[in-house]
Amino acid sequence: MVLRSIVESDISGKPDAATATFGLGDTWYEIDLTPEERKKLEEALKPYLKAGRKAGKAASETKVVPETTPEERDKIRAWGKKNGYEFAERGRIPKKIMKAFDEAHGIDRSK
Repeated sequence: MVLRSIVESDISGKPDAATATFGLGDTWYEIDLTPEERKKLEEALKPYLKAGRKAGKAASETKVVPETTPEERDKIRAWGKKNGYEFAERGRIPKKIMKAFDEAHGIDRSK
């Protein structure tokens, strides 16, 4: 038995896509793109990449991703949807939703 996974582009729906990750500000994004779409993204970013510089980690940088289990993340997503928050079905859960969930459930992740 052979199982095949087909990744489709988030832009066009075409097959043979791969995940591209990029960041802006303190937010990271993932998107599935075909090779042609990835090339367009790279071309669009080229002037910024040429003028920019790679960022190093800040000395005072704290942990960005709270330690949660997959089950807890599923609960947070379900709670967020039920409470009217709009966010992607996959990828990182936005900080404002994590904070709201924690406040609603009396959770302190600063420890």
